[in-house]
Amino acid sequence: MLMDFQMEGGQAITAEIAAEMRDVPDEFRAPSHEVRTFELPGSVWAIMFASYAVFFAALIIATGHGTAAIFALVVSIAYTIMYFGTAAVLNNVSASEREALPQNDPIGGIETNTGWMDNTAANAQILTVPILLAIFACGFAIIRAIV
Repeated sequence: MLMDFQMEGGQAITAEIAAEMRDVPDEFRAPSHEVRTFELPGSVWAIMFASYAVFFAALIIATGHGTAAIFALVVSIAYTIMYFGTAAVLNNVSASEREALPQNDPIGGIETNTGWMDNTAANAQILTVPILLAIFACGFAIIRAIV
């Protein structure tokens, strides 16, 4: 019963917004387009890729002595390349057409699902896991070298 009420309420709000938008002339509507650059500077991507490279290099040093370990690492590296490669390919789709669209004004942050976040906080959240993975793998390689 509650779900029906929520769906009907959502449909009513959508209908109200659509009705209001019909009354607004096109010249007063803000330009909107799909942003596929993830609003991240190149330095964040470089740090992320470097962190994953250090992670895999340290794991190869620590565990790359057996066939099974090498196979698991190759599969993991291939998966990582496919993961970031797919994002890179999708980012390049219609890139020339997006260049003609009005650019978003970078004002020192990004819009997230929970609201506006400044660059420092966003970069910290984005890079925490890759950097900690690299530190973990380096620690693992050091322990393997000592023992």
